[in-house]
Amino acid sequence: MTPEEKEEVRHLLESHERTVEICRVCANTVRDLAWEVKRGRVPGADELRATIDEAERVLDDLGRMEIAIAQLKSALW
Repeated sequence: MTPEEKEEVRHLLESHERTVEICRVCANTVRDLAWEVKRGRVPGADELRATIDEAERVLDDLGRMEIAIAQLKSALW
């Protein structure tokens, strides 16, 4: 494997790690909000704003990953 190929594989693995991390953060946030609602507490506006901001950041990250994956696929096929 050439150094360039190794670098590309490393980049792909790091992207997958980030995807898993993003999914974990999303799942934790949904779980935490659900627990708050179950306890009869409605999250405050500041908490909801923080959740919305984090969701927007995650969606931006995922959008960039989707573009990178599409570019890689088109380069390989």
